[in-house]
Amino acid sequence: DRYPGFLRSIFQWRHLKMLKRAGRGHFVDGIACTHPGELSLPCPACPIPGKNLPDDWKQASPEIAFLYALFLAMDATFRLRNKVVSNNYRSPTLGDGLAYLVSSKPYKEHLTKHTSEDDMSSCSGFAALFLANLKNVKGLRVSGVGGVCCGRHRVWRGNGLGDLQKGERYCNMDFMFWSSIKGEDHLCIIVSYDISCQWSRNFWTRMDAIDPSLKIKYTERGIVFMIPKFHLRAHQPSCHIPFSFNFTPGCGQTHGEVVEEGWAQSNKAAAQTKEMGPGTRAMTLDDIFGFCNWRTIENLDKVLGKRLVNAVKEYDEQYEDFIKFDAGLEKALTRKVLNEWEQMVFDWEKDHSNPCPYEVSEEDDFFKRIQLKLAEEEHERLIRGEAAYSSIFFLLQCRRSLGLFITTNKGLTPTQQLELQKRRSSLLKRILHFRSLQVLLMPRLSDVLSPDDMNQLENPDHLHPEKIQLFLPSDCGTASARTRACVSGVPAAEACLREAEARDALNGVRDGLRARTATKRYKVRNVTGQVGSTRAGGVLRQIDIRIHSRKIRYRLARDCLLRLVGHGTWEEELRRLGMNPEDDDDYLEDEGVIARVQGESKRVLSWIWNGVTINKGEDAFRDAVRVEWCKSRARMLRWKEEVMLLTEELRRMQQYGHWKGKWWIARTVGMEGGHSPETVSLELREGLDAYAWQQMRFQEDFAVKIRERWEQLGEHARKVLDRIPNLSTIYLELEEETSVSAGRDAEQSM
Repeated sequence: DRYPGFLRSIFQWRHLKMLKRAGRGHFVDGIACTHPGELSLPCPACPIPGKNLPDDWKQASPEIAFLYALFLAMDATFRLRNKVVSNNYRSPTLGDGLAYLVSSKPYKEHLTKHTSEDDMSSCSGFAALFLANLKNVKGLRVSGVGGVCCGRHRVWRGNGLGDLQKGERYCNMDFMFWSSIKGEDHLCIIVSYDISCQWSRNFWTRMDAIDPSLKIKYTERGIVFMIPKFHLRAHQPSCHIPFSFNFTPGCGQTHGEVVEEGWAQSNKAAAQTKEMGPGTRAMTLDDIFGFCNWRTIENLDKVLGKRLVNAVKEYDEQYEDFIKFDAGLEKALTRKVLNEWEQMVFDWEKDHSNPCPYEVSEEDDFFKRIQLKLAEEEHERLIRGEAAYSSIFFLLQCRRSLGLFITTNKGLTPTQQLELQKRRSSLLKRILHFRSLQVLLMPRLSDVLSPDDMNQLENPDHLHPEKIQLFLPSDCGTASARTRACVSGVPAAEACLREAEARDALNGVRDGLRARTATKRYKVRNVTGQVGSTRAGGVLRQIDIRIHSRKIRYRLARDCLLRLVGHGTWEEELRRLGMNPEDDDDYLEDEGVIARVQGESKRVLSWIWNGVTINKGEDAFRDAVRVEWCKSRARMLRWKEEVMLLTEELRRMQQYGHWKGKWWIARTVGMEGGHSPETVSLELREGLDAYAWQQMRFQEDFAVKIRERWEQLGEHARKVLDRIPNLSTIYLELEEETSVSAGRDAEQSM
């Protein structure tokens, strides 16, 4: 044997330790009848029938059935390689298949049936990875390790790990998945795998070759295939919605990337295990993954508790955000339309062949329609300009428009210089006409202006009329100064016009953001080549200029309104246009929906969409609003599910501790399942009982610690869930109110 005697003793000691901690020394049949995977540490937060689930968990209502679903995450690492050194005779495996690695004999028998299979991914971004994993395998017995862990807690499953011989093939991963759930019973299994879009194809056909009873137990809807959130963007767009955790009911805020964290721990032993014999390597990996599980379980309640604190906060915020958005859309549309959108979501969740509510269909002539809309808006603006020529407040638009023209056109051509001069002359004429009206409307303006302001009023810069200050009532400073300078009613008239101007500018911002988002999305998916990209860039530049001008107009109008009327309820609808109330910097992302950039699950709608209006004929905008409403609803529901899942997981950990404590008591000498007093010596009996009582105390203390640490938080989470009603209840109340008001209106009309 190539290993010294003391190393063989270490491996034997490791194996005996695992058997002892699993309680095999307390069984009459000892090691011989140890079941596959029995030496692994199970996840106490995952659903385990008979150990941490209620007695009626199989009869759970559809609303809470997701609480008893099993989340699994699958992946492979190509760091844990192994060279062709030694053999099974010189380096045998002690306890083959009793812990984390699959049993080698049935595993090899399964692989021999699939030696000629060649798996390949047709999904963009992953075909190259499949080819790369097949390289540099010469001289290797094992090219990597595949594994299955629980998808929410990163605890490796018993019999959920196996060696890869030639890349990450389906036959390897199929057997590991089946081994990790063999003999268990669950309502539903949600599997996270970075190639689920490919692996799920013909999945049941491959499973029938391994275990035909699996399909009978779970049915085709009993196993749901997901793609981890970080990996999802590398897939084709057709995979983004159907395989997303964000839009699948019952997933909460599961991200599915926990298996990558597990590889980060085990890959540290890659250099050492690469040179080991097969048996030594297998026992070492079992020991490493067992230690990873133990360390994860020891701190798991703290991790879940911190997640629950954050989940309760996020759920409350997402709920308030959705209710505001929903109420605003109910005014713009009707509750019937929103119910139709909700039914569309239900239909798609039942069958993905139905129209997807989270996507907007795009047309080929998109850019032409956008350019036509911009041209029509420009035409309408010119018409309004001619009609409002005598309006003094139209001066503000003309002056800002001229300033924006100068800012966006640095190097002017002769034609642009001529246009600039004409616009300056036209603006100067309007200002001079306004001065004649200002004498009548603000006769005592000179009494409230400072010497510098009087100098600007008497000696304006006629060469640059866009810089001339108009000195409207809002520029007079205090309310007493406005009363003194203006004729009665002029400040109030400006306040009304400023409010209307702010609302009109805000609608313009919404229109521009919608157009910009749709244009960017179309450009990314459909435009290629320099000519098309240049044309699309020109359209985007026009849209950005319009958005910027409308933002400036809104902010100026709002500031003037604040000076005229002060703080009031109007600020609830016309807020400061910025990321934070203290920060007035522009922060309007695509569609203006992002308040902080932390991914889809924590995205919050901007307040500007609460008062959105939808006109007839705006089908594209209507679809975009439908998508955002559905996504906002999905975010709120996923956070609600996360609160419920975390609360249930903490409860399961506590119940599992009590069950495990009772299990150890049943292993004492004389109890059912343990040795009989006649078959063991007094010394051995004392040792067995002492160890069983010690382990029982550890488990009971673990359960008590969880209860004392998180009981109040769990009660708070349940109160939050009870305080916020279900959406179905809200919709029913709204429909009843609508029907009552409709009947009242009918009676009045009669």
